[in-house]
Amino acid sequence: MRAFGILLFLVLSGSPSFAQGKRPAASAPVAVGESSGLVVPGIEVETVGKTSKDARMNGWREAQRLAWPQLWSRLSGLPAGQAPRLPDSALDNIVAAIEVEREAVRDRLYVARLSVVFDRARAAPFLGSYAGFAQSPPMLLFPVLQDAATRSGYDPESPWVEAWIRFRAGESAIDYIRLRASPSDTLLLSAFQAERPDIAIWRQLIERYQVADVLVAELILERGLPGAPASALLITRFGPGGREVGRVRLTNPRGDIAALMDTAVREADTRFTAALRSGLLVPDPALAPPEPIEVPDLGPEIGREAQGRLVEIDVETPTDAALAAIEARLREVPGVTAVQLRSFVIGGTTRLALRTLLGPEDLALVLEAEGLSLEGNRLRVPATASPQPQPPPQAAPATPPPPAERPGGQGMP
Repeated sequence: MRAFGILLFLVLSGSPSFAQGKRPAASAPVAVGESSGLVVPGIEVETVGKTSKDARMNGWREAQRLAWPQLWSRLSGLPAGQAPRLPDSALDNIVAAIEVEREAVRDRLYVARLSVVFDRARAAPFLGSYAGFAQSPPMLLFPVLQDAATRSGYDPESPWVEAWIRFRAGESAIDYIRLRASPSDTLLLSAFQAERPDIAIWRQLIERYQVADVLVAELILERGLPGAPASALLITRFGPGGREVGRVRLTNPRGDIAALMDTAVREADTRFTAALRSGLLVPDPALAPPEPIEVPDLGPEIGREAQGRLVEIDVETPTDAALAAIEARLREVPGVTAVQLRSFVIGGTTRLALRTLLGPEDLALVLEAEGLSLEGNRLRVPATASPQPQPPPQAAPATPPPPAERPGGQGMP
């Protein structure tokens, strides 16, 4: 950031919505693959009935009975045989959908491979103490790929990002927030940012993407010759501090990179889910937005004006040191109670918000007294003027002599 003047613009003037059915604004982050259900895939059934329709309904009910113990086992970590038995009426209530992977109907015989989708909220009462594992807080997924000498984060062309987008997040207890990376996302979520411990910048990112914390899945890919085996080292981390959750080496004997990455995604999810179950995925309290300062009631004659007002200003920041110096200088200005960073551009224009008890004219006068100039919403920090040499004093013009006097005291005519 210091050497190359990297642009980091953090949009803080609104919370992006990831809800299904709502189209976010063009400038908002775009999440993909949201799912409100818990998916249990690959349920094989073979049932009969009086009619083909009856056989299909029997197959779907059988899939619900088989899927429930698998879901309970996945969340609890205990054998499926220990799952509580639920009647069909209860299963009908907590199952949100049946997805058909493949099916065949012959007369009164139904053979199918199905996925059962359980509603998280309605299933929670039957999960008991394991209901907390049904869904984690929303976590920003941060995939990092190292392919030879190239490291990338949220690059739209990254096959590692695409592998995570293909992943069915509903099959996991982790509430992943995955992104269709825009140019600003690519800049903000670079591989460099994944290794950066600056908690202030992470707090801005957490607020931008409306998540509780971040999960980093790093894949170090080792390619071979075409058709030769390919391998990769998967490292999973949690939080801005990069606390390691686990690592594993994976190999694909056919050299199929896409299949290798799909396997790596499932392995990463397994480790993140195990960390959630063991209580390790607890969001860092330092990432939570600071609580507003309560201002005591100073009487009806003052009212809400005691809290002051926010004034946004723009200022040129050629370096990060200049930004820090300007913030420190503004905090010393009488009448300014707080200085907040709204956006920053090293080598460009940074936006700050001042909380002040002063009116516009008084604020400008106070800033001017401190050697700063406020023109509209632009703050100018004058450079130190070098002393100019003073011109030498000029000699006064000579006074002409008085006229000579003639004898007798009379002057010349």
